[in-house]
Amino acid sequence: MKRKRSDSKVFGYDANFDPYIETIAGNYYPVNTATFIEDERQSFTILPDRSQAGSSISDGSMELLIQRRLLADDARGVGEPLNETMSITACPPYGNATRIGDGIIIKGTHRLMIGGKGSGATNARSRMDESFSRPQVFVASASKDVQIPFHQPGLSLLKKSLPDNVMIVTYVALDDDPSSFLIRLAHQYDMNESNVYSTPVRVNLQDLFPNHDIIKVTEKTLSANQDKADWERRRLDWNESEGMTASSDDKSMLDIVLKPMEIRTFVINIKTSGVIPSSSCSTSSSSWRLQVIILVGLTFSVL
Repeated sequence: MKRKRSDSKVFGYDANFDPYIETIAGNYYPVNTATFIEDERQSFTILPDRSQAGSSISDGSMELLIQRRLLADDARGVGEPLNETMSITACPPYGNATRIGDGIIIKGTHRLMIGGKGSGATNARSRMDESFSRPQVFVASASKDVQIPFHQPGLSLLKKSLPDNVMIVTYVALDDDPSSFLIRLAHQYDMNESNVYSTPVRVNLQDLFPNHDIIKVTEKTLSANQDKADWERRRLDWNESEGMTASSDDKSMLDIVLKPMEIRTFVINIKTSGVIPSSSCSTSSSSWRLQVIILVGLTFSVL
């Protein structure tokens, strides 16, 4: 994370940049999900619960900027102190925008992981998404006479567990067709980050629909606004085409391969017979019951 002078040809490299002019601010870098340091013997990883600024000002040290508060302008272009307080008066012309009260209190969670030689990236990748996107629990109750809009008290959207280096980024039912789902799968590891997980991995899309048969699979571009096959026909004809996979409207793409750091997007159509994973009604024999819903926020971030 610490910037060093170098004569190597690097994209974005500025030969006139001197990190020692701003020894603190010039060496901070956004930390979205994880940061780590390691040496020939061990590694130390920090997983924050939100984006923060991080740095390693000196060898063997690591720090995160959780909250910055200044009582005077630091002449960095803002034109005012970075003095965040509990409240503020109205802005001009209705007031003078005076800060009132104590400084705001920032609460959060940092998870620390200690590992062996060369394990920093592996430790970070294995836990960063579940730390950054924690499950959200919703609880409600109703009498036995009220119909609850759930097909069944429990529902698993997976036939079996996904490989340890694969995560579901998006799993959304499309509004225009209740039998169509937008699916994004991501490979969590980069090349050479892990001896075990930094390899291409195979996933069967049918495992995402354990109670339904897939009748159509169409690969989309990352933004899902067009078929990938159409985009490839219109794109410039580069010399290298290895790894390109055309879209298909049949079952030939049920078994897919994800390369390190690759995200692939699909629109999947399932048979509408039976129960579709959506809302419906059911009843219970108990006088009162408790419904607990856990929604897992799925995001994909990079180190």
